[in-house]
Amino acid sequence: MLYIILSIIGGYFAFRYLSILYAFGEITKELQEIQKDLTQNQSLHLPIPNRNLEKVLCTLNNTLEEIRKERQKYEKREKEFRRQIENISHDLRTPLTVILGYLKFMKKADKEPEMDKNLSEALEIIERKAEIMKILVTQFYDFSRLNAGDYSLTLNNVDISRTLRESLTGNYQVLDQSNLAIEVDIPEHPIWVIGDDSALERIFFNLFQNAGRYAESFLTISIKEDMENVSISFINDTNMLSEEDIPHLFDRFYMQDSSRNQGGTGLGLTVAKSLAEEMEGILDVTIVNKEALNSKKDKLTICFDLCMKARRYT
Repeated sequence: MLYIILSIIGGYFAFRYLSILYAFGEITKELQEIQKDLTQNQSLHLPIPNRNLEKVLCTLNNTLEEIRKERQKYEKREKEFRRQIENISHDLRTPLTVILGYLKFMKKADKEPEMDKNLSEALEIIERKAEIMKILVTQFYDFSRLNAGDYSLTLNNVDISRTLRESLTGNYQVLDQSNLAIEVDIPEHPIWVIGDDSALERIFFNLFQNAGRYAESFLTISIKEDMENVSISFINDTNMLSEEDIPHLFDRFYMQDSSRNQGGTGLGLTVAKSLAEEMEGILDVTIVNKEALNSKKDKLTICFDLCMKARRYT
């Protein structure tokens, strides 16, 4: 009798052991099939009834689902990145094509004295397009350095009112060409913040370039200060942006197609915001009460606010 009982017990455990081996073999085959194409919505099946094995398979299936979701996100990012690279190539190629075309024209015109006037115009166009190229390359360079954590800043006490006045003077031609009514309220006394002078100049440059590209009729600049912070506001109207665009203005490479031919990259505001954060500041954008400031329903008034930590002397 004992021999029969032991035989039954042994047979049971042998059966369980062989069943588990069979189950793992089937699961391994399914995993190998799934590995061939992770994009397919496949899952592992339970070969034999087993509560513990079922828990393991549920965990594996959940992991496979997470892998699929991450792969889909990756493919979406890759697709968006390829589109962005195409836009970058277009942005760089356009001014280069103009420059090369006018250089060929100048070579021909150099042999004809009566073409002096046309040569002068060609030189102006080449200079303008070369300046656009410089801005594009600088923005790409700044973005790559910030993205790689290679943009080192030295935080000092900076008179931000002086930096803003100098930046406005340096960029006045860009704003003047846009025929904007400019109103500036910058105090004459020093306003000290904790920051990096060159980084603040870059932020202001990018904000002025953005206003020159998108503002329709006016740009208002003002400074407010308290014991803790200094806030600089850039307010302008625009009919080139919609309310849906506003949350994406700091996204890298984000641009309105209608403004692409103006020489933008979609990186200026991204770089400006990153530089502000590197100095422990904040750069944000909001929609001002458009009904109170605009008569046109399709026009927005937006405000870029740069908030920096104030440096107080006691």
